[in-house]
Amino acid sequence: MRILAVAAGLTLLYFSACSPTERTFEQTPSFALESPTNSGLTRAVQGLGDPGDGRSGIRLIGNGEEALAARLALAAAAELTIDAQYYLLHNDQTGQVFAWSLLDAADRGVRVRLLLDDMDTKGYDATTAALESHENIEIRLFNPFWRDQSRIAAGLTDFRRINRRMHNKSMTADNAMSIVGGRNVGDEYFLAKREMNYSDLDLLVAGPVVNDISTNFDAYWNSAFAVPASAVVGTDGGVSLEGARDRLNQIMGDARETKYADVVNAATEQSFTPSTLELFWVPAKLYSDPPSKAAGEDDSGEILASQLIPYFVNAQSKVEIISAYFVPRKRGTEWLRELEGRGVDVSVVTNSLASNDVKPVYAHYARDRRRLLEGGVALYEVKPDADREKHRGVNWGESRSGLHAKAFTIDYRYLFVGSFNWDPRSVNINTEMGILIESPSFTKRASNALRDVLKDETYAVTLDEDDRVSWTETTPDGTQRIYYREPTGSSWDAFMSGVYGLLPIGSQL
Repeated sequence: MRILAVAAGLTLLYFSACSPTERTFEQTPSFALESPTNSGLTRAVQGLGDPGDGRSGIRLIGNGEEALAARLALAAAAELTIDAQYYLLHNDQTGQVFAWSLLDAADRGVRVRLLLDDMDTKGYDATTAALESHENIEIRLFNPFWRDQSRIAAGLTDFRRINRRMHNKSMTADNAMSIVGGRNVGDEYFLAKREMNYSDLDLLVAGPVVNDISTNFDAYWNSAFAVPASAVVGTDGGVSLEGARDRLNQIMGDARETKYADVVNAATEQSFTPSTLELFWVPAKLYSDPPSKAAGEDDSGEILASQLIPYFVNAQSKVEIISAYFVPRKRGTEWLRELEGRGVDVSVVTNSLASNDVKPVYAHYARDRRRLLEGGVALYEVKPDADREKHRGVNWGESRSGLHAKAFTIDYRYLFVGSFNWDPRSVNINTEMGILIESPSFTKRASNALRDVLKDETYAVTLDEDDRVSWTETTPDGTQRIYYREPTGSSWDAFMSGVYGLLPIGSQL
């Protein structure tokens, strides 16, 4: 979407005032179950130590294979409902295995509601139509690209609408357990892609915060932006439900015969009991953009960024930011410098030139890098080969790595994990969500884990005594190497980064 926005914004912006075609469709409201239910997952939560005092149970999921296994386990344990909301669901092995898990649940009588941003769904419209014909499956597409119009035409006539995407990521089973975080559904998010894999964070949660997630899902599901898939892709895509079921069964069978079988087995072995799962019970709160943000309405007081600002205003000692796409621009840069100026230690972890998969994002971060360093902000850039040896997945040893996580800590007291990047797109354009945990002990553990990996997996970016930007790498044997130009990426990458940095596209990144 960033690339589409840049292209459209540079050459086609004046067409965006054209009136789009009026679209009509029928949408039947539906809602999450009232809690508590009498499902096995509800009973499991009670057995996992729910204190019943308003605290929620949480587990941080850093490993990609564990993240997929958790989603498959939730789908397998569901007895009543599954509500899933994602920006991307790829038509690859893990995406198809995830789809199989939803279909398998629907075949057991579970009501499945799947809300997808329409950015990446067109390639499997036929399967979408087939799955939605199931009596227990309903699929809606958020802010869709209408299939009777090319994306170029949409950029010409409807840019203001299609530029706003739903970036939320959540999955909830029986209104009892949820997964919220930074991962979409696709091979690169679960350590299953040969070319490149992402380092990311999710939270598995139970307790009161799950009700908030379900309420938030309902708000999106019943909004005017969530269009029934049949109104977008039609009802007959040439693939029958039985044909889709046979295909997904075959894919699942193949997955059980590959190296990724361990992930599938881990999901089947998860019983959500104290012997297989430990939850930490802490105060937790969901923060989310309202669905109306997708219309570009004047709701700045309600957007996620505005809701989070007070925590930073009240920060006393420490702010740690992890953001895959970090574009602070002038205003954000000065804001972080002001935090440093009043004694708050600020550190930022983001992608390097080679680990960032959107080069214009890196370019516009690099424009502000020196100003951040001069203000005392500590910067760390992730190596493209980070974590290969420590956390090897199916293809991890053969692939590049990139940071995709979005998280921050404040004063060793608050930890936020979600879909929110520190860039203009997350702040002003896309919808986002995440969970804020208030727990000094849990947050300090997360902060300590972050510091443990910084030395081995990032370059420390500093200004040397001659005021030159430098990158310091610490090797496993403790040797330090210092670079005075970007140590990752090709000469062409560096050249194009300079070009992108000159373009007036920062507000779209």
